[in-house]
Amino acid sequence: MAYQIFARKYRPQVFDDVIGQDVIVRTLKNSIKEDRIANAYIFTGPRGVGKTTVARLIAKALNCEKPQKGEPCDKCDSCREITSGNNIDVLEIDGASNNGVDEVRVLRENVKFSPSKGKFKIYIIDEVHMLSAGAFNALLKTLEEPPVHVKFIFATTEAHKVLPTIMSRCQRFDFRRIPPAGIIKRIMDIAKKESIEIDDKAAMAIARSSDGSLRDALVVLDQMIAFSGKKISSDDVTELLGMVKKENISRLADALAERDPASAVRILDGMISGGKDPIFIAGNLIEHYRDIMIIKTSGPTSDMTFTGEEIEDIKKKCGNISVEEILYILQNLTHCVTLMKGTMLTRAPLEIALIRLARRADVLALDEILDRLEKIDIRTDSVRAVYHEPAEDVSVNAYIEEGSKPAEEDKLEKVDDEIVRNEEPSGFQPIQAYWKLILSHIKEKKMSVFTFLSVAKPVELNKEKMVIGFSSDHVFNKEAMEIGDNKVTIEEAVRKVTSAPTRVEFSILEFLGENSKQEKEEIVKRRADDRKSMKPVIEKAMDVFGGHVVRDLTEEK
Repeated sequence: MAYQIFARKYRPQVFDDVIGQDVIVRTLKNSIKEDRIANAYIFTGPRGVGKTTVARLIAKALNCEKPQKGEPCDKCDSCREITSGNNIDVLEIDGASNNGVDEVRVLRENVKFSPSKGKFKIYIIDEVHMLSAGAFNALLKTLEEPPVHVKFIFATTEAHKVLPTIMSRCQRFDFRRIPPAGIIKRIMDIAKKESIEIDDKAAMAIARSSDGSLRDALVVLDQMIAFSGKKISSDDVTELLGMVKKENISRLADALAERDPASAVRILDGMISGGKDPIFIAGNLIEHYRDIMIIKTSGPTSDMTFTGEEIEDIKKKCGNISVEEILYILQNLTHCVTLMKGTMLTRAPLEIALIRLARRADVLALDEILDRLEKIDIRTDSVRAVYHEPAEDVSVNAYIEEGSKPAEEDKLEKVDDEIVRNEEPSGFQPIQAYWKLILSHIKEKKMSVFTFLSVAKPVELNKEKMVIGFSSDHVFNKEAMEIGDNKVTIEEAVRKVTSAPTRVEFSILEFLGENSKQEKEEIVKRRADDRKSMKPVIEKAMDVFGGHVVRDLTEEK
């Protein structure tokens, strides 16, 4: 007897043998058992997940002489003929090579004839999306009102190419990729029946390479037997498929973690010298960091194929790297792969990316960056706040009580609308006390507003209004606070503290006094120092979020 490949030899012969498609199998078995069969079905999904196999099982169940609860008996003449492909009532048509109107016309003529042996004549059209638009249109009427003895089953990997008018006349079933655990179990079962010795890591490697396709996995298993005989190891699988060893990827990741560009380049050179494709290496490295990120974030997922030892090793790596750093690495590697696909020099972009990653500084979490920004001491104490002595005592209780005497107003020099100049009055401290309470309320409610106000000064406070001042180099902060929601947040906090219907206004402050020039120079110097100290943090933030420098304030005086 001629040799049969495993994909054919171990093809499921009853619905219960199908793996990874439980919902579809249950629905079809119930439909057959209750005699609720649709005129046409369309099966969509990736290659090698059981679409054509399930189509044949439907044909077997419908024409079986002794069906059992929706399952074919797999023993009668009809079942055996369908299994061997010799049943004249079950016609399998390749849509790619029979895609014209003429072929569909022949089909339309043939459907009129009754089945020779079974109850139904069943047409299985594979790769149905390859039919031409004319062929689809020629099939529409027959598909909508076929003879009672005819059933259509379509299979396709690209459902979006099938005309909507065809889709609307069929019951659609979406086949899923088969989970690695199901593929591994089937490999081990077949290996046992064939007296093949295969270790767990080898089965996992085959399952990983198949990308959810059981047929692909069984084809690889056939290859492995031809390559290494009855004893298959993970190293054999890696060598035959040209895969990158996990140990090498792990060593490369360790070199990046240790900030050792020389080791990273040497390890990469060794893999490329061994015949590995740089794009394939980059893909494996991306997968490695993706696994670390997922395990660190939520634990292992169903698509991961790891031994207990490998899981523990990844968990150790999780403790030495933050999610932000993983995202930074993945961003650089995915960008690198994009560059590699657009050039003949696939090695150079990967080397550049690895050296850059190995020379990176620590990537800070976003909350840590914001925390550092908050803690920068802007040191604006030397800025003399422009202040109008309130018409009444700044104490809220004072102006609520009747008979409060208005304070004497300062005489102000004539100034522009946006620039207010005055000496700092002695009544400044009470306003500062209210200001601290106001900032505290704003910080609890909206941190972004609090951050903008951290460089502001209280200028005036009375029962009608509060004026908040910004220095001339914080015009952006002033404009941001004048935006609707931000201003509302501030006014709510002011009213809560003062218990009065106080509105908020903003103004620009200037440096005053005899020593104003010296004070301004000192403040500008301190701010420049603060900006320089934050430069590394800002650079890391730009790397993480993909920003670029518009203006370098550290170079300005």
